[in-house]
This record gives sequence, C-alpha cells and structure tokens, in this order.
Amino acid sequence: MLYVVGIGSGNEKHFTKEAEELLNRVDLIVCYKNYKKFVERFNKPIYTTGMTKEIDRVDYALKEAKDKDVALVSSGDATIYGLASLAYEINAVKNYGIEIKVIPGITACSLASAILGSPLNHDFVVISFSDLLTPLEIILKRFRYALEGDFVICIYNPLSKRRKEPFLKAMEILSEFAKDNNYVVGIVKNAGRDNEKYLITTFKELYKDIERYLEFIDMNTILIIGNSSTKIVNGKMITPRGYLNKYKI
Repeated sequence: MLYVVGIGSGNEKHFTKEAEELLNRVDLIVCYKNYKKFVERFNKPIYTTGMTKEIDRVDYALKEAKDKDVALVSSGDATIYGLASLAYEINAVKNYGIEIKVIPGITACSLASAILGSPLNHDFVVISFSDLLTPLEIILKRFRYALEGDFVICIYNPLSKRRKEPFLKAMEILSEFAKDNNYVVGIVKNAGRDNEKYLITTFKELYKDIERYLEFIDMNTILIIGNSSTKIVNGKMITPRGYLNKYKI
C-alpha cells in the first residue's frame, strides 16, 4: 500500500500524530533528498531523489508498494503542491492498481498565518509563483483575478535566485490595485524551523524598497497579501471575519 504523507512545513513538532504513527510502521520511506533529515529518526530504509525527479520518485514508490507499505513524503500537505495527485495519476496511467491513502499535514499557509497573527481568517486564495509547470500568463491571470475579488492571497514559491520574473510582474499588477489601498503584506521565511523569521509591512513600503526585499525573500518564504480589510493590530496582521460589524460587544 502507498501512503502519501504530509509531514508539515516546520520541524518535527508539526508532524501530525497520524503521520508519526504511520512513519513508524511502514517498510520504506521515499522522499525528496532535502527532506531526508526530517524522517531519519524513524530508522527506516529511505529512498531519495533530487529536484525535478518527482516522476521517478513517485513511480519508484508505487512499484515498491506492490509488496510493501511505503510512505511517499511531501512537506506541508501532500495535496497542496505535493505529490498526492501525481501518485494517483501515475497509478492510473501505468495501471499499477496500488491502493493509495493520503495522510494530511499542516501546510505552509496555515503555519505562516499563525506566525503573522490571523491574516487568513476570511476568504483567501493560494497561488504558487513557480512557472516550472504552470505558464506565467496563467499565474498572473489568477493573481489579477484574486485581487479583483478582494481575496487575501497566500503566495508559495515567490522567487528564487534565477526566477524573479513572476514575482516582479505580480508586484507591477499589485501596484495598480494599491493606488486606493495600501495592502498589508506578511512575509514568513523558514516557517516553523529554527531559523524562522517574519516581518509585516505594507505593499507601498515593499515596492519602494523592493531590492532589499528581493534579498530576503526566497523559495522557503511565504507571502500573504491582505485584502482591503486586513490590518495590523498590536503588531500582528489580521483579517477580520466581520463579527464587530454585525454584533455589539
């Protein structure tokens, strides 16, 4: 059987109890090479591959799952930019007939929201700025529509040393909408890990000093752009649900 396991976005305290129990009893763990350090403590055989080798990794896990219990590990939640969908696809295309079960995990947007305060407390959209698998025009189209809908926007994979274009183009789009609203922006780096850092700013401040922010933001960073109601309260970023507009306290 194949278990697709989300191990959370931080350190081991963010593993769910279900993930802990499962990883303790499987026969084999399959994961991206940079995640190996998070699962070595389970003392299981571990198979790893590098970046862009996701298909090889998933195919190997499915083949091994014919006569073993295998854990295919993703950081965060395996159904949110993870490997769960690919496992189902390859299983169907190659007709392996493997039973698959997904074990959910704490995704980076939830962890980042808690660190910042409560910015995802109303309707929100999650968008990845990685254009490796999704065309840039589609990413920017979705980003614009999210702004038009006044959603809080959580951004995964905002930029890397070699991939700045999606982020810079998105900030140009955001500048159009920021003429009438100076959006609150939360930035969380290495959420839940020992070198965690975060800051809360506004879009106009970010845009004015964008080179400095480009040095801080990387692939391990989550950005949360507030909606028109998001505000800073006692140093924390919050998006009101609307209770105080409806009820007296």
